[in-house]
Amino acid sequence: MEMKKIVDFRGPRKKTKGWGPEKKFREFAAIRVPKLLRALKNVQNLSTVYNEKTKIGYRYSDAERKKILKDVKEAYQAMMKAWENAGKKIKEKEKKSYWDE
Repeated sequence: MEMKKIVDFRGPRKKTKGWGPEKKFREFAAIRVPKLLRALKNVQNLSTVYNEKTKIGYRYSDAERKKILKDVKEAYQAMMKAWENAGKKIKEKEKKSYWDE
């Protein structure tokens, strides 16, 4: 017996095999960018400081806040670098042995 999904968020998968690169880019961007913006909004909501009166918000340390912001910043910078280098051949750093410092 096949398990039935309670909620089907995704819908059926699209077949993109015969699509051109421009159509794929627009389709995937239309899916991924709104997801990214929604995820960033959800992380933004974590900044709400706990209010004892309303019982709304979060308690977090300065170290936890800094870690989240650092990780988001690093991911953003990596994405920007990928866009800036799109189409360019990038020289890979010389690979070192695992034991080399």
